[in-house]
Amino acid sequence: MRGASLVRILVVAILFGLPSRSGAAPLTIPGTGACEELLRSVATAYEQSHPLAKVVIPPSVHSEGGIRDVIDGKAVLARVARPLTPEEASKGLVYRPFAKDAVVFAVGAAVRARNLTIRQLADIFSGKIGTWEQVNGGNGPIRVLYRQTGDSNLTRLQGTFKEFRELRFTREGKALYYDHEMLDMLRKYGNSVGFLTLSTIIESRAPIPFLSLDGIAPTKENIAAGRYPLVTEYAFVSREGALPPEAGAFIDFLFSGEGRNALSGHGLVPVGR
Repeated sequence: MRGASLVRILVVAILFGLPSRSGAAPLTIPGTGACEELLRSVATAYEQSHPLAKVVIPPSVHSEGGIRDVIDGKAVLARVARPLTPEEASKGLVYRPFAKDAVVFAVGAAVRARNLTIRQLADIFSGKIGTWEQVNGGNGPIRVLYRQTGDSNLTRLQGTFKEFRELRFTREGKALYYDHEMLDMLRKYGNSVGFLTLSTIIESRAPIPFLSLDGIAPTKENIAAGRYPLVTEYAFVSREGALPPEAGAFIDFLFSGEGRNALSGHGLVPVGR
């Protein structure tokens, strides 16, 4: 009888899909490309200590796309690099910051400059300054790389510095859509300048130089103390109410000592829960 009962239980489990941790659907976190690679690394560390868990960090759909997926019920968590708008917040969403990252101006290998003022950079990106000789940065014309309207790094730049708020990028520049495109162009063109997150550079392990702003370097100490001015915040967005267990467990890991160490290893400054 015991054998027959066990068979019946197994048949019911197969037919009706009794829950199994090992067969649980993965936790998929869509959203911004700004923290895409580093969250993949953190997810790998999480899975090593949680062998039955699976976390998927898909390619960027930008902060807006991730938030939209949560609103539409397609995802329980989104990764974002900007605060919620009042309209988004009114839809019953929760914003959970977990780290700060520097947005840096990076240059190609041929550029000698390692410090520029915000005024100089604004003049470079507008086209008023067109050669590296004009800022003692080397030789030749400057290849300007920037991001499309709505990009979180561009939004942060415009919100931080009045010099960039109404700036029109030079027609000689090139608009890019993703962080990996910015990395590729900075590698390819030795006389280029663009902006992206410091963690993206660190994660790529590419020897891409980045600049101090008005003499202030984007170190962890300067970011934490508020001295470096151009900082973005990463957060998760979810619906109000209790999170599903797989999402709650991943967030708990991120705020644990192991998770904070993983974030710090990518140049981020973890924030408190």
